Amino acid sequence: MQEHEEEKPQDQDWESEREKVRTEPGMWGYLSLLPAFLALWAIAGVWTVFALAVANRSVNLTEGFPYISLCGSYPPQSCIFSQLLNMGAAMAAWICIIRYHQLRDWGVGKWFNRLILWTGLLCALGTSVAGNFQQKNQLPTHLIGAFFALFVGNLYFWLQLFLFWRMRSLPQPGAPWIGPLRLGLCSLCTILMVASILTGVGGRRWGFFTGVGRLHAMCGALSFLGFSLLRIRAS
Repeated sequence: MQEHEEEKPQDQDWESEREKVRTEPGMWGYLSLLPAFLALWAIAGVWTVFALAVANRSVNLTEGFPYISLCGSYPPQSCIFSQLLNMGAAMAAWICIIRYHQLRDWGVGKWFNRLILWTGLLCALGTSVAGNFQQKNQLPTHLIGAFFALFVGNLYFWLQLFLFWRMRSLPQPGAPWIGPLRLGLCSLCTILMVASILTGVGGRRWGFFTGVGRLHAMCGALSFLGFSLLRIRAS
């Protein structure tokens, strides 16, 4: 009887410690801010690279609104561009791995969960490749990296959306409007990416100052913005 009475306070202390860990923010609580930080990091970094390219006249705005790939092809902003995308790729991979463990704990099937994980990791790898192989130095490799970063990355978000639509038993954190917002951002990114491809040929053929050329540049800029916003809520 005395042994049981001595063990009981220890069990209570252990349970109270576990409850304390669950309720305090801790490391895992702060990691939930990582997707938002990544989006802010990407947007601020891209505009910094753009501003430097315009300031040192690496690009000429009178010839058209340049893509970030062109702005990041010339030194010194090419160094910032590479560092920006490499750190962004590392954060994106970290987010995907955390998300994988979260979905596993929620009971998501191993096959589909791994598909989401590898899609996200390919997006991160493509981001790093696009940053290290600049447009002016190695265009084919840069385009391959951009494809994985943008199009495979967009697929990652669609898979997340499909998962929560099919498995309604999963926890649905956030306000009720988060789901429609995700759907709207995924759709917007997809439409803008397709539009930037379809108008890209016309933009190069007829120049920026035609309607097609301006639409191509606008779609490219807005698709990046939408992709960055998706990283806040869909990861």
